[in-house]
Amino acid sequence: MLLGPLLAVIDPFLYSPIGSFYQGFRKFSYVRQLGIQAISVNLAYTNPPENENKWPIYWKTSPFAKLWRFWSTCKTQTLTDATDEMNGLNPPGRRQVFANTTIKNDAATLAAAHAAYQNTITSLRRVNVKDLVWTLVFQPFLPEWVRKGDSDTPLGLLDTHEPLVIVSFTANWAEERDDEFVKMITRRTIEEINTFATANGTDHRYRYFNYCSEWQRPFDGYGEENLAFLREVSGKFDPEGFFQRGCTGGFKLGIDGESKGVGKKTRGPV
Repeated sequence: MLLGPLLAVIDPFLYSPIGSFYQGFRKFSYVRQLGIQAISVNLAYTNPPENENKWPIYWKTSPFAKLWRFWSTCKTQTLTDATDEMNGLNPPGRRQVFANTTIKNDAATLAAAHAAYQNTITSLRRVNVKDLVWTLVFQPFLPEWVRKGDSDTPLGLLDTHEPLVIVSFTANWAEERDDEFVKMITRRTIEEINTFATANGTDHRYRYFNYCSEWQRPFDGYGEENLAFLREVSGKFDPEGFFQRGCTGGFKLGIDGESKGVGKKTRGPV
Protein backbone atom coordinates (compact mmCIF):
# COMPACT_ATOMS: atom_id res chain seq x y z
CA MET A 1 0.00 0.00 0.00
CA LEU A 2 1.00 3.64 -0.36
CA LEU A 3 0.19 4.45 3.27
CA GLY A 4 3.86 4.76 4.23
CA PRO A 5 4.76 7.44 1.66
CA LEU A 6 1.59 9.37 2.42
CA LEU A 7 2.21 9.36 6.16
CA ALA A 8 5.80 10.39 5.56
CA VAL A 9 4.71 13.68 3.99
CA ILE A 10 2.38 14.74 6.82
CA ASP A 11 4.99 15.91 9.33
CA PRO A 12 6.89 18.34 7.06
CA PHE A 13 3.68 20.31 6.54
CA LEU A 14 2.35 20.17 10.06
CA TYR A 15 5.59 21.50 11.51
CA SER A 16 6.45 23.92 8.71
CA PRO A 17 6.46 27.67 9.48
CA ILE A 18 4.31 28.23 6.39
CA GLY A 19 1.95 25.39 7.17
CA SER A 20 -0.80 27.91 7.95
CA PHE A 21 -1.32 28.27 4.18
CA TYR A 22 -1.68 24.56 3.67
CA GLN A 23 -4.40 21.95 3.92
CA GLY A 24 -4.50 18.49 2.47
CA PHE A 25 -6.93 15.60 2.83
CA ARG A 26 -5.65 12.04 2.31
CA LYS A 27 -8.50 9.80 1.20
CA PHE A 28 -8.60 6.02 0.81
CA SER A 29 -11.71 4.76 -0.98
CA TYR A 30 -13.05 1.25 -1.45
CA VAL A 31 -15.21 1.16 -4.60
CA ARG A 32 -17.20 -2.04 -4.36
CA GLN A 33 -18.66 -1.96 -7.86
CA LEU A 34 -15.14 -2.07 -9.33
CA GLY A 35 -13.59 -4.14 -6.56
CA ILE A 36 -10.72 -1.67 -6.16
CA GLN A 37 -9.24 0.76 -3.68
CA ALA A 38 -8.30 4.27 -4.78
CA ILE A 39 -6.16 6.89 -3.05
CA SER A 40 -6.68 10.61 -3.58
CA VAL A 41 -5.10 13.70 -2.02
CA ASN A 42 -6.88 17.05 -1.98
CA LEU A 43 -4.20 19.71 -1.68
CA ALA A 44 -4.99 23.33 -0.91
CA TYR A 45 -2.59 26.26 -0.63
CA THR A 46 -3.97 29.73 0.05
CA ASN A 47 -0.90 31.74 -0.95
CA PRO A 48 -0.96 31.12 -4.73
CA PRO A 49 2.01 31.78 -7.02
CA GLU A 50 2.17 34.70 -9.42
CA ASN A 51 2.14 32.24 -12.32
CA GLU A 52 -1.20 30.52 -11.92
CA ASN A 53 -0.21 27.73 -14.32
CA LYS A 54 2.56 26.44 -12.07
CA TRP A 55 2.60 24.71 -8.74
CA PRO A 56 3.68 26.85 -5.76
CA ILE A 57 7.37 26.41 -4.91
CA TYR A 58 6.25 25.00 -1.57
CA TRP A 59 4.50 22.08 -3.27
CA LYS A 60 7.25 21.51 -5.84
CA THR A 61 9.87 21.11 -3.12
CA SER A 62 7.65 18.96 -0.90
CA PRO A 63 7.52 15.14 -0.67
CA PHE A 64 4.13 15.31 -2.42
CA ALA A 65 5.80 16.22 -5.72
CA LYS A 66 7.51 12.81 -5.77
CA LEU A 67 4.32 10.80 -5.43
CA TRP A 68 3.12 9.19 -8.65
CA ARG A 69 -0.38 10.24 -9.68
CA PHE A 70 -2.88 8.90 -12.16
CA TRP A 71 -5.12 11.97 -12.34
CA SER A 72 -4.93 15.59 -11.21
CA THR A 73 -7.15 18.68 -11.30
CA CYS A 74 -4.63 20.95 -9.57
CA LYS A 75 -5.11 24.60 -10.54
CA THR A 76 -5.63 28.04 -9.07
CA GLN A 77 -9.35 28.52 -8.44
CA THR A 78 -11.83 30.19 -6.13
CA LEU A 79 -13.08 28.56 -2.96
CA THR A 80 -16.53 28.27 -4.56
CA ASP A 81 -15.12 26.45 -7.60
CA ALA A 82 -13.12 24.10 -5.39
CA THR A 83 -16.21 23.34 -3.32
CA ASP A 84 -18.27 22.66 -6.45
CA GLU A 85 -15.56 20.32 -7.71
CA MET A 86 -15.59 18.28 -4.52
CA ASN A 87 -19.39 18.32 -4.38
CA GLY A 88 -19.42 16.62 -7.77
CA LEU A 89 -18.26 13.47 -5.98
CA ASN A 90 -21.57 13.37 -4.08
CA PRO A 91 -24.31 12.97 -6.69
CA PRO A 92 -27.93 13.41 -5.55
CA GLY A 93 -30.11 10.40 -4.87
CA ARG A 94 -27.51 8.45 -2.87
CA ARG A 95 -27.61 7.13 0.69
CA GLN A 96 -24.86 8.65 2.84
CA VAL A 97 -23.33 8.49 6.31
CA PHE A 98 -20.49 10.31 8.09
CA ALA A 99 -18.59 9.59 11.30
CA ASN A 100 -15.33 10.92 12.72
CA THR A 101 -12.84 10.98 15.54
CA THR A 102 -9.72 13.00 16.35
CA ILE A 103 -6.25 11.71 17.17
CA LYS A 104 -2.82 13.19 17.76
CA ASN A 105 -0.42 13.26 14.83
CA ASP A 106 1.09 9.87 15.60
CA ALA A 107 2.29 7.51 12.87
CA ALA A 108 1.37 4.35 14.78
CA THR A 109 -2.19 5.58 15.39
CA LEU A 110 -2.60 6.66 11.76
CA ALA A 111 -1.39 3.22 10.67
CA ALA A 112 -3.85 1.58 13.09
CA ALA A 113 -6.70 3.67 11.63
CA HIS A 114 -5.74 2.55 8.14
CA ALA A 115 -5.51 -1.07 9.32
CA ALA A 116 -9.03 -0.80 10.78
CA TYR A 117 -10.22 0.51 7.41
CA GLN A 118 -8.58 -2.42 5.62
CA ASN A 119 -10.05 -4.95 8.04
CA THR A 120 -13.53 -3.56 7.48
CA ILE A 121 -13.14 -3.85 3.71
CA THR A 122 -12.74 -7.60 4.22
CA SER A 123 -16.21 -7.63 5.79
CA LEU A 124 -17.65 -5.35 3.12
CA ARG A 125 -16.54 -7.71 0.36
CA ARG A 126 -18.82 -10.40 1.78
CA VAL A 127 -21.97 -8.26 1.60
CA ASN A 128 -23.58 -6.99 -1.58
CA VAL A 129 -24.06 -3.30 -0.79
CA LYS A 130 -25.02 -1.89 -4.17
CA ASP A 131 -22.72 0.86 -5.51
CA LEU A 132 -20.94 1.28 -2.18
CA VAL A 133 -18.06 3.77 -1.95
CA TRP A 134 -16.51 3.67 1.53
CA THR A 135 -13.86 6.28 2.26
CA LEU A 136 -11.35 6.89 5.04
CA VAL A 137 -10.11 10.49 5.31
CA PHE A 138 -7.09 11.89 7.17
CA GLN A 139 -7.39 15.66 7.65
CA PRO A 140 -4.52 17.51 9.42
CA PHE A 141 -5.55 20.11 11.95
CA LEU A 142 -2.97 22.62 13.22
CA PRO A 143 -3.40 24.34 16.62
CA GLU A 144 -2.43 27.63 14.95
CA TRP A 145 -5.60 27.51 12.88
CA VAL A 146 -7.75 27.61 16.01
CA ARG A 147 -6.12 30.90 17.02
CA LYS A 148 -6.72 32.68 13.73
CA GLY A 149 -9.10 35.63 13.91
CA ASP A 150 -11.36 35.64 16.96
CA SER A 151 -9.90 32.70 18.84
CA ASP A 152 -12.28 32.96 21.80
CA THR A 153 -14.49 30.09 20.66
CA PRO A 154 -16.27 27.40 22.69
CA LEU A 155 -14.73 24.51 20.73
CA GLY A 156 -12.44 23.53 23.59
CA LEU A 157 -9.29 23.62 21.46
CA LEU A 158 -7.42 26.62 22.86
CA ASP A 159 -5.38 24.38 25.16
CA THR A 160 -4.23 22.26 22.21
CA HIS A 161 -0.59 22.83 21.31
CA GLU A 162 0.23 19.91 19.04
CA PRO A 163 -0.97 18.90 15.57
CA LEU A 164 -4.08 16.77 15.40
CA VAL A 165 -5.59 14.65 12.65
CA ILE A 166 -9.32 14.38 12.08
CA VAL A 167 -10.03 10.81 11.02
CA SER A 168 -13.38 10.47 9.29
CA PHE A 169 -15.39 8.03 7.23
CA THR A 170 -17.83 8.96 4.52
CA ALA A 171 -19.84 6.29 2.77
CA ASN A 172 -22.47 6.42 0.07
CA TRP A 173 -24.48 3.66 -1.52
CA ALA A 174 -27.62 3.07 -3.55
CA GLU A 175 -30.35 1.29 -1.56
CA GLU A 176 -32.15 1.90 1.73
CA ARG A 177 -32.05 -1.79 2.66
CA ASP A 178 -28.30 -1.43 3.36
CA ASP A 179 -28.60 1.60 5.69
CA GLU A 180 -28.30 -0.18 9.03
CA PHE A 181 -25.43 -2.41 7.92
CA VAL A 182 -23.30 0.47 6.60
CA LYS A 183 -23.99 2.59 9.67
CA MET A 184 -23.15 -0.31 11.98
CA ILE A 185 -19.88 -1.20 10.29
CA THR A 186 -18.81 2.46 10.11
CA ARG A 187 -19.46 2.93 13.81
CA ARG A 188 -17.61 -0.27 14.64
CA THR A 189 -14.55 0.92 12.73
CA ILE A 190 -14.52 4.34 14.43
CA GLU A 191 -14.77 2.64 17.82
CA GLU A 192 -11.87 0.34 16.92
CA ILE A 193 -9.72 3.38 16.11
CA ASN A 194 -10.75 5.08 19.35
CA THR A 195 -9.84 1.99 21.36
CA PHE A 196 -6.32 1.94 19.91
CA ALA A 197 -5.82 5.69 20.33
CA THR A 198 -6.97 5.63 23.95
CA ALA A 199 -4.64 2.73 24.79
CA ASN A 200 -1.79 4.51 22.98
CA GLY A 201 -2.39 7.87 24.67
CA THR A 202 -3.00 9.54 21.30
CA ASP A 203 -6.75 10.11 21.49
CA HIS A 204 -8.40 13.55 21.61
CA ARG A 205 -11.90 14.47 22.75
CA TYR A 206 -12.71 16.81 19.84
CA ARG A 207 -15.19 15.66 17.19
CA TYR A 208 -15.65 17.79 14.10
CA PHE A 209 -19.33 18.75 14.18
CA ASN A 210 -20.08 18.51 10.44
CA TYR A 211 -18.67 14.98 10.15
CA CYS A 212 -20.47 13.50 13.16
CA SER A 213 -22.88 10.62 12.86
CA GLU A 214 -26.23 10.55 14.63
CA TRP A 215 -24.87 8.44 17.53
CA GLN A 216 -21.97 10.81 18.28
CA ARG A 217 -21.98 13.63 20.85
CA PRO A 218 -19.85 16.47 19.46
CA PHE A 219 -20.72 18.93 22.22
CA ASP A 220 -19.11 16.66 24.80
CA GLY A 221 -15.75 17.36 23.16
CA TYR A 222 -16.09 21.07 23.89
CA GLY A 223 -15.50 20.52 27.61
CA GLU A 224 -17.81 21.15 30.54
CA GLU A 225 -17.01 24.86 30.87
CA ASN A 226 -17.74 25.62 27.22
CA LEU A 227 -20.83 23.43 27.23
CA ALA A 228 -22.14 25.28 30.27
CA PHE A 229 -21.52 28.59 28.48
CA LEU A 230 -23.47 27.45 25.40
CA ARG A 231 -26.39 26.32 27.55
CA GLU A 232 -26.32 29.63 29.40
CA VAL A 233 -26.57 31.51 26.10
CA SER A 234 -29.32 29.16 24.94
CA GLY A 235 -31.29 29.72 28.15
CA LYS A 236 -30.88 33.51 27.90
CA PHE A 237 -31.92 33.97 24.29
CA ASP A 238 -34.19 30.94 23.83
CA PRO A 239 -35.72 30.31 27.26
CA GLU A 240 -38.66 28.35 25.83
CA GLY A 241 -36.34 26.01 23.93
CA PHE A 242 -37.86 26.75 20.52
CA PHE A 243 -34.66 25.94 18.64
CA GLN A 244 -34.20 22.79 20.73
CA ARG A 245 -37.70 21.47 20.10
CA GLY A 246 -38.89 23.21 16.94
CA CYS A 247 -35.94 22.58 14.60
CA THR A 248 -35.47 19.10 13.21
CA GLY A 249 -32.10 17.59 12.47
CA GLY A 250 -28.68 18.57 13.70
CA PHE A 251 -27.34 18.18 17.22
CA LYS A 252 -29.03 19.75 20.23
CA LEU A 253 -27.61 21.07 23.51
CA GLY A 254 -30.54 19.49 25.32
CA ILE A 255 -33.20 21.12 27.45
CA ASP A 256 -32.57 18.76 30.36
CA GLY A 257 -28.81 19.28 30.46
CA GLU A 258 -27.94 16.37 28.20
CA SER A 259 -26.34 16.79 24.75
CA LYS A 260 -28.58 15.03 22.28
CA GLY A 261 -27.87 14.16 18.69
CA VAL A 262 -30.57 13.99 16.03
CA GLY A 263 -29.82 12.14 12.82
CA LYS A 264 -28.93 14.88 10.39
CA LYS A 265 -25.98 13.31 8.63
CA THR A 266 -27.61 10.01 7.77
CA ARG A 267 -30.24 10.73 5.18
CA GLY A 268 -32.08 9.25 2.26
CA PRO A 269 -32.21 10.44 -1.35
CA VAL A 270 -32.13 14.21 -1.78
